[in-house]
Amino acid sequence: MEKKRFAFIEMETHSALLEQWYFLLKEMSQIEFEFFVHEKVLHKLSSIPKEKITVVPSVFEISFSSFDAIVINTLHRNFNQYQTLFEQKPVLCLLHNLNFSLFFKSISWRNVFKEKERFTYFLKLYLKEKVGSHRKHIVKAKQFGVLSKSLHDEVVRNGKFAERTAIIQMNYCQSNTFSTSDTINIVMPGNVSNKRKDVSMLFSILPKLTPKSKLHFTFLGKPENDAILEQLEALKQKCSPQIEITHYHQFIPWEEYSRVIAKAHLLLCPIKAQTSFYWVDESYGTTKVSGSEADCIHNGKIGLFPTSYPKMNWHNLYYENAPDLESILNNLTIEQLASEYEKLQPYLQQYTFETVKTNLENQLLALATTK
Repeated sequence: MEKKRFAFIEMETHSALLEQWYFLLKEMSQIEFEFFVHEKVLHKLSSIPKEKITVVPSVFEISFSSFDAIVINTLHRNFNQYQTLFEQKPVLCLLHNLNFSLFFKSISWRNVFKEKERFTYFLKLYLKEKVGSHRKHIVKAKQFGVLSKSLHDEVVRNGKFAERTAIIQMNYCQSNTFSTSDTINIVMPGNVSNKRKDVSMLFSILPKLTPKSKLHFTFLGKPENDAILEQLEALKQKCSPQIEITHYHQFIPWEEYSRVIAKAHLLLCPIKAQTSFYWVDESYGTTKVSGSEADCIHNGKIGLFPTSYPKMNWHNLYYENAPDLESILNNLTIEQLASEYEKLQPYLQQYTFETVKTNLENQLLALATTK
Protein backbone atom coordinates (compact mmCIF):
# COMPACT_ATOMS: atom_id res chain seq x y z
CA MET A 1 0.00 0.00 0.00
CA GLU A 2 1.29 3.45 -0.94
CA LYS A 3 2.06 5.61 2.08
CA LYS A 4 0.07 8.78 2.73
CA ARG A 5 2.07 11.99 3.08
CA PHE A 6 1.28 14.43 5.88
CA ALA A 7 2.49 17.95 6.58
CA PHE A 8 2.46 19.13 10.21
CA ILE A 9 2.44 22.89 10.79
CA GLU A 10 3.52 24.67 13.99
CA MET A 11 4.04 28.41 13.61
CA GLU A 12 3.24 29.40 17.17
CA THR A 13 3.71 27.63 20.47
CA HIS A 14 3.04 23.91 21.10
CA SER A 15 6.55 22.53 20.57
CA ALA A 16 6.20 19.73 23.18
CA LEU A 17 3.07 18.48 21.42
CA LEU A 18 4.94 18.46 18.12
CA GLU A 19 7.60 16.22 19.66
CA GLN A 20 4.88 13.89 20.91
CA TRP A 21 3.56 13.68 17.35
CA TYR A 22 7.03 12.69 16.18
CA PHE A 23 7.43 9.80 18.63
CA LEU A 24 4.12 8.34 17.38
CA LEU A 25 4.50 9.12 13.67
CA LYS A 26 7.92 7.54 13.30
CA GLU A 27 6.40 4.16 14.21
CA MET A 28 3.48 4.43 11.74
CA SER A 29 4.14 2.15 8.76
CA GLN A 30 1.60 3.73 6.40
CA ILE A 31 2.48 7.39 6.89
CA GLU A 32 5.27 9.70 5.75
CA PHE A 33 5.54 13.12 7.38
CA GLU A 34 7.33 16.43 7.47
CA PHE A 35 7.21 19.22 10.04
CA PHE A 36 6.98 22.87 8.97
CA VAL A 37 7.83 25.23 11.82
CA HIS A 38 8.55 28.87 12.45
CA GLU A 39 12.07 29.80 13.50
CA LYS A 40 10.85 30.73 17.01
CA VAL A 41 9.70 27.11 17.49
CA LEU A 42 12.86 25.45 16.19
CA HIS A 43 15.08 26.08 19.23
CA LYS A 44 12.53 24.36 21.49
CA LEU A 45 12.62 21.11 19.48
CA SER A 46 15.24 18.67 20.68
CA SER A 47 13.92 15.21 19.72
CA ILE A 48 12.88 15.64 16.08
CA PRO A 49 15.66 14.95 13.53
CA LYS A 50 16.62 18.02 11.50
CA GLU A 51 15.87 16.21 8.22
CA LYS A 52 12.21 16.03 9.26
CA ILE A 53 11.98 19.79 9.88
CA THR A 54 11.62 22.65 7.40
CA VAL A 55 11.80 26.17 8.83
CA VAL A 56 9.47 28.67 7.14
CA PRO A 57 8.61 32.32 7.95
CA SER A 58 4.95 31.85 7.00
CA VAL A 59 2.48 29.27 5.69
CA PHE A 60 2.56 31.10 2.34
CA GLU A 61 6.08 29.67 1.83
CA ILE A 62 4.95 26.02 1.98
CA SER A 63 4.06 23.99 -1.11
CA PHE A 64 1.42 21.45 -0.15
CA SER A 65 0.93 19.87 -3.58
CA SER A 66 2.72 16.61 -2.69
CA PHE A 67 0.86 16.07 0.60
CA ASP A 68 -2.33 14.06 1.04
CA ALA A 69 -3.43 15.83 4.22
CA ILE A 70 -2.36 18.52 6.68
CA VAL A 71 -2.33 18.74 10.47
CA ILE A 72 -2.27 22.22 12.03
CA ASN A 73 -0.85 21.85 15.52
CA THR A 74 -1.77 25.39 16.62
CA LEU A 75 -3.89 28.07 14.90
CA HIS A 76 -4.37 31.26 16.89
CA ARG A 77 -3.06 33.90 14.45
CA ASN A 78 -2.55 34.69 10.76
CA PHE A 79 -5.77 32.91 9.79
CA ASN A 80 -5.71 34.40 6.29
CA GLN A 81 -2.60 32.34 5.51
CA TYR A 82 -4.64 29.15 5.79
CA GLN A 83 -7.66 30.04 3.61
CA THR A 84 -6.40 28.48 0.39
CA LEU A 85 -5.05 25.46 2.25
CA PHE A 86 -8.46 24.77 3.79
CA GLU A 87 -10.01 24.80 0.32
CA GLN A 88 -7.43 22.55 -1.32
CA LYS A 89 -6.54 19.84 1.20
CA PRO A 90 -8.07 17.75 4.01
CA VAL A 91 -6.98 19.57 7.16
CA LEU A 92 -7.11 18.47 10.78
CA CYS A 93 -6.90 21.54 13.01
CA LEU A 94 -6.19 21.02 16.70
CA LEU A 95 -8.22 23.25 19.02
CA HIS A 96 -6.70 24.34 22.33
CA ASN A 97 -9.14 27.11 23.36
CA LEU A 98 -12.75 26.33 22.41
CA ASN A 99 -14.27 29.70 23.32
CA PHE A 100 -11.73 31.51 21.16
CA SER A 101 -11.30 28.97 18.37
CA LEU A 102 -14.73 27.38 17.88
CA PHE A 103 -17.52 28.99 19.92
CA PHE A 104 -16.26 32.50 19.01
CA LYS A 105 -16.97 34.12 22.37
CA SER A 106 -16.39 37.85 22.66
CA ILE A 107 -13.68 39.59 24.66
CA SER A 108 -14.32 39.90 28.40
CA TRP A 109 -13.41 43.45 29.38
CA ARG A 110 -12.54 42.18 32.84
CA ASN A 111 -9.63 40.33 31.20
CA VAL A 112 -8.47 43.53 29.47
CA PHE A 113 -7.97 45.10 32.88
CA LYS A 114 -6.44 41.97 34.46
CA GLU A 115 -3.89 41.52 31.65
CA LYS A 116 -2.97 45.16 31.25
CA GLU A 117 0.73 44.29 31.04
CA ARG A 118 0.02 42.72 27.63
CA PHE A 119 -2.43 45.40 26.53
CA THR A 120 -0.37 46.66 23.58
CA TYR A 121 0.30 43.15 22.27
CA PHE A 122 -3.35 42.05 22.42
CA LEU A 123 -4.53 45.37 20.97
CA LYS A 124 -2.27 44.76 17.97
CA LEU A 125 -3.77 41.31 17.51
CA TYR A 126 -7.31 42.65 17.43
CA LEU A 127 -6.78 45.93 15.53
CA LYS A 128 -3.91 45.12 13.15
CA GLU A 129 -4.24 41.34 12.67
CA LYS A 130 -8.03 41.34 13.27
CA VAL A 131 -7.93 37.98 15.06
CA GLY A 132 -11.43 38.63 16.41
CA SER A 133 -13.06 38.43 12.98
CA HIS A 134 -10.48 36.40 11.04
CA ARG A 135 -10.61 33.48 13.50
CA LYS A 136 -13.87 32.40 11.85
CA HIS A 137 -11.86 31.20 8.84
CA ILE A 138 -11.13 28.13 10.98
CA VAL A 139 -14.59 26.67 10.26
CA LYS A 140 -13.36 25.79 6.75
CA ALA A 141 -11.10 23.04 8.13
CA LYS A 142 -12.33 19.54 7.24
CA GLN A 143 -11.88 18.26 10.80
CA PHE A 144 -11.22 19.59 14.28
CA GLY A 145 -9.32 17.76 16.98
CA VAL A 146 -9.44 18.15 20.76
CA LEU A 147 -7.00 16.57 23.18
CA SER A 148 -9.38 15.32 25.88
CA LYS A 149 -12.80 13.73 26.29
CA SER A 150 -14.02 16.59 28.50
CA LEU A 151 -13.42 19.10 25.67
CA HIS A 152 -15.14 16.80 23.18
CA ASP A 153 -18.11 16.54 25.55
CA GLU A 154 -18.29 20.35 25.59
CA VAL A 155 -18.33 20.51 21.78
CA VAL A 156 -21.14 17.94 21.68
CA ARG A 157 -23.05 19.81 24.39
CA ASN A 158 -22.69 23.07 22.48
CA GLY A 159 -24.20 21.40 19.42
CA LYS A 160 -22.01 23.10 16.83
CA PHE A 161 -19.33 21.28 14.84
CA ALA A 162 -19.77 18.04 16.82
CA GLU A 163 -19.83 15.93 13.65
CA ARG A 164 -16.49 17.41 12.57
CA THR A 165 -14.73 17.17 15.94
CA ALA A 166 -12.78 14.12 17.12
CA ILE A 167 -10.75 13.27 20.19
CA ILE A 168 -7.10 13.12 19.16
CA GLN A 169 -5.71 10.76 21.78
CA MET A 170 -1.96 11.31 21.77
CA ASN A 171 -1.33 10.44 25.39
CA TYR A 172 0.31 7.06 25.82
CA CYS A 173 1.99 5.76 28.95
CA GLN A 174 5.70 5.67 28.21
CA SER A 175 6.70 4.43 31.65
CA ASN A 176 5.19 3.54 35.00
CA THR A 177 7.69 3.48 37.82
CA PHE A 178 7.33 4.04 41.55
CA SER A 179 10.45 4.29 43.63
CA THR A 180 10.45 3.85 47.38
CA SER A 181 12.63 6.42 49.08
CA ASP A 182 12.90 8.51 52.23
CA THR A 183 11.84 11.62 50.30
CA ILE A 184 8.58 12.09 48.38
CA ASN A 185 9.26 13.87 45.09
CA ILE A 186 6.41 16.24 44.16
CA VAL A 187 6.66 17.94 40.77
CA MET A 188 4.54 20.85 39.52
CA PRO A 189 4.82 20.62 35.71
CA GLY A 190 4.48 23.60 33.38
CA ASN A 191 5.10 27.33 33.72
CA VAL A 192 5.07 28.79 37.23
CA SER A 193 2.30 31.27 36.52
CA ASN A 194 -0.73 32.66 38.35
CA LYS A 195 -2.58 32.93 35.06
CA ARG A 196 -3.11 29.19 34.71
CA LYS A 197 -2.29 27.80 38.15
CA ASP A 198 -3.15 28.96 41.66
CA VAL A 199 0.50 29.55 42.45
CA SER A 200 -0.27 32.22 45.06
CA MET A 201 -2.35 29.73 47.05
CA LEU A 202 0.40 27.14 46.81
CA PHE A 203 3.09 29.61 47.90
CA SER A 204 0.94 30.61 50.89
CA ILE A 205 0.57 27.07 52.24
CA LEU A 206 4.12 25.76 51.66
CA PRO A 207 5.65 27.70 54.60
CA LYS A 208 2.85 26.39 56.86
CA LEU A 209 3.52 22.73 56.15
CA THR A 210 4.76 20.43 58.89
CA PRO A 211 4.87 17.19 56.87
CA LYS A 212 5.22 13.67 58.23
CA SER A 213 7.58 12.80 55.38
CA LYS A 214 10.42 14.63 53.71
CA LEU A 215 9.03 16.43 50.65
CA HIS A 216 11.01 17.62 47.64
CA PHE A 217 9.02 20.11 45.52
CA THR A 218 10.24 20.75 41.97
CA PHE A 219 8.69 23.61 39.99
CA LEU A 220 9.30 22.24 36.51
CA GLY A 221 8.69 25.29 34.38
CA LYS A 222 9.80 28.80 33.62
CA PRO A 223 8.72 31.40 36.22
CA GLU A 224 6.16 33.85 34.85
CA ASN A 225 8.16 36.92 35.90
CA ASP A 226 10.86 38.20 38.26
CA ALA A 227 8.38 38.52 41.14
CA ILE A 228 7.53 34.80 40.94
CA LEU A 229 11.23 33.96 40.73
CA GLU A 230 11.91 36.00 43.89
CA GLN A 231 9.07 34.22 45.70
CA LEU A 232 10.54 30.85 44.77
CA GLU A 233 13.92 31.87 46.13
CA ALA A 234 12.33 33.18 49.35
CA LEU A 235 10.37 29.94 49.88
CA LYS A 236 13.60 28.02 50.29
CA GLN A 237 14.27 30.00 53.48
CA LYS A 238 10.71 29.97 54.84
CA CYS A 239 9.83 26.29 54.66
CA SER A 240 10.30 23.48 57.16
CA PRO A 241 13.63 21.59 57.14
CA GLN A 242 11.50 18.65 55.96
CA ILE A 243 10.93 20.50 52.67
CA GLU A 244 13.36 20.98 49.79
CA ILE A 245 12.58 23.19 46.79
CA THR A 246 14.05 23.11 43.29
CA HIS A 247 13.10 25.52 40.51
CA TYR A 248 14.27 26.61 37.06
CA HIS A 249 14.92 29.97 35.43
CA GLN A 250 14.09 29.31 31.79
CA PHE A 251 12.45 27.01 29.23
CA ILE A 252 13.21 23.33 29.93
CA PRO A 253 14.04 20.97 27.01
CA TRP A 254 11.87 17.87 26.54
CA GLU A 255 14.56 15.41 27.69
CA GLU A 256 15.23 17.27 30.96
CA TYR A 257 11.50 17.74 31.55
CA SER A 258 10.87 14.00 31.09
CA ARG A 259 13.84 12.99 33.25
CA VAL A 260 12.62 15.04 36.23
CA ILE A 261 9.01 13.86 35.97
CA ALA A 262 10.16 10.24 35.75
CA LYS A 263 11.47 10.53 39.33
CA ALA A 264 8.25 12.06 40.69
CA HIS A 265 5.94 10.29 43.12
CA LEU A 266 3.18 12.84 42.58
CA LEU A 267 2.42 15.59 40.06
CA LEU A 268 1.00 18.69 41.74
CA CYS A 269 -1.50 20.38 39.41
CA PRO A 270 -3.15 23.42 41.08
CA ILE A 271 -5.09 24.29 37.91
CA LYS A 272 -7.34 27.33 38.09
CA ALA A 273 -10.96 26.76 37.10
CA GLN A 274 -11.11 29.94 35.01
CA THR A 275 -8.50 31.43 32.73
CA SER A 276 -8.47 33.39 29.48
CA PHE A 277 -6.95 33.36 26.02
CA TYR A 278 -6.52 36.57 24.03
CA TRP A 279 -8.90 38.25 26.53
CA VAL A 280 -11.58 35.59 25.89
CA ASP A 281 -12.78 33.60 28.94
CA GLU A 282 -11.83 29.91 28.98
CA SER A 283 -12.59 27.16 31.52
CA TYR A 284 -9.87 24.67 32.33
CA GLY A 285 -10.86 21.09 31.62
CA THR A 286 -13.99 22.22 29.74
CA THR A 287 -12.96 24.61 26.96
CA LYS A 288 -9.19 24.40 27.51
CA VAL A 289 -7.22 21.30 28.38
CA SER A 290 -4.30 21.39 30.80
CA GLY A 291 -1.00 19.91 29.70
CA SER A 292 -0.89 18.30 33.14
CA GLU A 293 -3.26 15.60 31.82
CA ALA A 294 -0.65 14.55 29.27
CA ASP A 295 2.12 14.77 31.87
CA CYS A 296 0.26 12.32 34.14
CA ILE A 297 -0.57 9.76 31.45
CA HIS A 298 2.68 9.92 29.47
CA ASN A 299 4.77 9.43 32.59
CA GLY A 300 2.43 7.04 34.42
CA LYS A 301 2.07 9.42 37.38
CA ILE A 302 -0.80 10.23 39.71
CA GLY A 303 -1.78 13.90 39.72
CA LEU A 304 -3.10 16.01 42.58
CA PHE A 305 -5.84 18.23 41.10
CA PRO A 306 -8.47 20.62 42.47
CA THR A 307 -12.00 19.18 42.46
CA SER A 308 -12.98 21.91 39.96
CA TYR A 309 -11.00 20.14 37.23
CA PRO A 310 -13.09 17.48 35.38
CA LYS A 311 -12.10 13.93 36.25
CA MET A 312 -9.91 12.20 33.67
CA ASN A 313 -10.03 8.55 32.68
CA TRP A 314 -7.13 8.04 35.10
CA HIS A 315 -6.61 7.63 38.83
CA ASN A 316 -5.73 10.95 40.47
CA LEU A 317 -6.04 12.58 43.89
CA TYR A 318 -8.16 15.70 44.47
CA TYR A 319 -8.35 18.57 46.97
CA GLU A 320 -11.27 20.91 47.75
CA ASN A 321 -9.43 24.05 48.87
CA ALA A 322 -6.19 25.36 50.40
CA PRO A 323 -6.70 23.81 53.88
CA ASP A 324 -7.54 20.47 52.25
CA LEU A 325 -4.39 20.61 50.11
CA GLU A 326 -2.33 21.51 53.19
CA SER A 327 -3.73 18.51 55.04
CA ILE A 328 -3.03 16.15 52.14
CA LEU A 329 0.58 17.29 51.81
CA ASN A 330 1.19 17.15 55.56
CA ASN A 331 -0.01 13.55 55.78
CA LEU A 332 1.55 12.07 52.64
CA THR A 333 3.55 8.90 53.09
CA ILE A 334 5.32 6.60 50.66
CA GLU A 335 3.10 3.74 51.85
CA GLN A 336 -0.07 5.70 51.06
CA LEU A 337 1.19 6.62 47.59
CA ALA A 338 2.19 3.02 46.88
CA SER A 339 -1.41 2.03 47.64
CA GLU A 340 -2.72 4.73 45.29
CA TYR A 341 -0.49 3.48 42.48
CA GLU A 342 -2.07 0.04 42.82
CA LYS A 343 -5.38 1.72 41.92
CA LEU A 344 -3.76 3.23 38.83
CA GLN A 345 -2.80 -0.12 37.29
CA PRO A 346 -6.17 -0.94 35.59
CA TYR A 347 -5.96 2.32 33.58
CA LEU A 348 -2.53 1.66 32.10
CA GLN A 349 -3.60 -0.93 29.53
CA GLN A 350 -5.82 1.66 27.82
CA TYR A 351 -2.80 3.84 27.13
CA THR A 352 -0.20 1.48 25.70
CA PHE A 353 1.93 2.98 22.94
CA GLU A 354 0.71 0.44 20.38
CA THR A 355 -2.98 1.09 21.12
CA VAL A 356 -2.64 4.88 20.92
CA LYS A 357 -0.41 4.74 17.83
CA THR A 358 -2.72 2.38 15.90
CA ASN A 359 -5.86 4.40 16.66
CA LEU A 360 -4.18 7.67 15.72
CA GLU A 361 -2.76 6.22 12.49
CA ASN A 362 -6.26 5.08 11.49
CA GLN A 363 -7.63 8.56 12.16
CA LEU A 364 -4.94 10.15 10.01
CA LEU A 365 -5.48 7.70 7.16
CA ALA A 366 -9.22 8.41 7.25
CA LEU A 367 -8.46 12.15 7.04
CA ALA A 368 -6.25 11.60 3.98
CA THR A 369 -9.17 10.01 2.10
CA THR A 370 -11.65 12.78 3.01
CA LYS A 371 -13.22 14.45 -0.02
